[in-house]
Amino acid sequence: MSVTGGRFSLSDNRFSAGLGVLVGLCTLANLLRVDSVSTEGAISLSRSYAQFANYALAAFVYVPTFTFCATGALGPLDAAIWVTRTNRITALSHALARLTARTVVFSALLTTCCLMSVRLSSSVAFAAGDYLKYGLLSTTLQTFYFLVVGLVVLVVRLITRSGAYAALAAFGYGALDYLLCMTSALNNTALWTGWLLVVATPEDGLVAEGIGALRLASACVILGLLAAYLVRRRDYLPEEGESREF
Repeated sequence: MSVTGGRFSLSDNRFSAGLGVLVGLCTLANLLRVDSVSTEGAISLSRSYAQFANYALAAFVYVPTFTFCATGALGPLDAAIWVTRTNRITALSHALARLTARTVVFSALLTTCCLMSVRLSSSVAFAAGDYLKYGLLSTTLQTFYFLVVGLVVLVVRLITRSGAYAALAAFGYGALDYLLCMTSALNNTALWTGWLLVVATPEDGLVAEGIGALRLASACVILGLLAAYLVRRRDYLPEEGESREF
């Protein structure tokens, strides 16, 4: 049986269910926020968007949802059936490609839902071009962020062989910036590691957003290289003829 073949599975039942949960949660957030957004009269698209995509929602809603639905793409890497290094790296490449594709879909859907919530609830009318430009920027930054989350799951799973520890590590990473916002260290941008690098505001400018994207991309590269190292060193001899998944 070949598990590193050419079949590219973008979706599975868990991923589809997770996307449905995401839409439902975004709808609920819209219902809960509609009055406050309308009365506040948000003066910018970024501030309106932040009502539905702030660090608290990222830590307690979006990261757990993503971890549930998207990291299933990494499951085959936990099957104890590869015994050559070539097959291991090929399997890792396929898994990362599936994870990246799912991350893009998840991020694009989240951005779409949040922008629709802004359109429905905000008392300020924004141009279609503004929605498009801000949507592309947010989707790009969120893709890097959620890819870091997925790679954290992979690395911790390879180290501990525990899906529970991997999920807890992802939740911990998602909560770092939330906890940072409770301290005076919030103003130190060098300490930002997650969602605070994602939030796009006109006041920051594209340079600041580019730096945030670069930092998240660097984290992806480092975690990806670490995952490759761990996969090459891991013993994949069969255990009682059964394969295990994340």
